[in-house]
Amino acid sequence: MSTNNYKVSLYISIVTLLLIVMAAMVVLVIHSGKKGPEAFFARSINDASYDCEVKIGRHFKSELISKSFDGLSSRYDEQNRQYLIYYNVGIRERVEDGYYVYSDRMVKCIVWERFGYVSDFQVMDI
Repeated sequence: MSTNNYKVSLYISIVTLLLIVMAAMVVLVIHSGKKGPEAFFARSINDASYDCEVKIGRHFKSELISKSFDGLSSRYDEQNRQYLIYYNVGIRERVEDGYYVYSDRMVKCIVWERFGYVSDFQVMDI
């Protein structure tokens, strides 16, 4: 009889252990999903420009040749409490026959002061 009790308790222990492992995996999968942008209070145009630079890098990837902050166009809109940030961007575009064309674009990012992340991203031809 003790052998039978041993088998039952071993079976229950294995099932319990498997349930715990499965529950941990489910929690890990649920919480490791893609998260939205992390909010922070942008105290200056410099703070606001960091996320804009990251967004530019993710948008253009390997096509990005250069980016430069446009200090004349960028500004803080006090009425709407948002930063309007502009970058001049040089990119490499592939055309037919394997040749590349280099072109300039202007990128506009809108960063709300209270959220700190890019809420609007536009690429404009110049």
